[in-house]
Amino acid sequence: MAVRILAAVVAAACLTGVARAGDPTPAIPIGKSSFEFIDHQGDPTRPITAWTFIPEGCLPDCQVQYVFHGVERNGEEYLGNWIASAKARRFMVVVPEFSRRHYPKDTDYSLGRVLNEPDPRKWAFAVPDHLFDHLKARLKLRADTYRAFGHSAGGQFVHRWLLFRPDNRASIIIAANPGWYTMPEWDPEKSTLSFPFSLIGSPIGQKRLQEALSRRFTLMLGERDTDPKHKTLNRSPGALAQGAHRLARGQTFFAAARDAAGRLGSVFAWDLVVVPNAAHDNAAMARAAVDHMNYVSSR
Repeated sequence: MAVRILAAVVAAACLTGVARAGDPTPAIPIGKSSFEFIDHQGDPTRPITAWTFIPEGCLPDCQVQYVFHGVERNGEEYLGNWIASAKARRFMVVVPEFSRRHYPKDTDYSLGRVLNEPDPRKWAFAVPDHLFDHLKARLKLRADTYRAFGHSAGGQFVHRWLLFRPDNRASIIIAANPGWYTMPEWDPEKSTLSFPFSLIGSPIGQKRLQEALSRRFTLMLGERDTDPKHKTLNRSPGALAQGAHRLARGQTFFAAARDAAGRLGSVFAWDLVVVPNAAHDNAAMARAAVDHMNYVSSR
């Protein structure tokens, strides 16, 4: 009897994320939690807090949903906007938080460290796949792909991540309400704007752009995200050349991507979704993204 009781206690500890004696990697708890991720495949000097929510009975068959936060680096708040949907539709949410301590500048996060890091393994854009490897090993996940959503600065992150790492393992990427874009233009005769406002002068060539244009990607814009004086809106000349506000800039970016696909003879697999009555609101865009991702996953 004592042996059976001990076994039950150990099993319960594993399910709730309590480490067993000598276990260096305790299970991630069911429900809401967080842990520090050290990227040993990339840059171990820049740890990330990974906020997670795992519904009861989800493992090991959970679908993994990445959510990328905005400029305030508020991963826990972003996680909160996804918990109800994760419970109802039974998927795991992971929010990698790129802190100001380890990713101090906006270029370190929304531009992926491309400007100041020559080694692609150390880019912020390498983190999603590296973290996914860690999650698969730690949770014995059966999934081989994940879904990704980024809002505002997170939307900037994910659209550039797709351009620079089109070989990522996402099954769908949604960029919601980015403030400005790296335009899919590689020809210096077509634009006077260089990277980061275009691909001119960046490590991206035409082949990688073609691959990115053929991936499943959705640009999701708020119908009322039209404030030209929003407090976090980039109003530099390069950004203003894309439009006066986020809705206009998104429409400019999508049209340029469709044009680029035509010039390159590439498959164009992107979608544009305008969410009715939504402004610069992560919660509203998250709800729309959940519905959209369930639709595309079944087609």
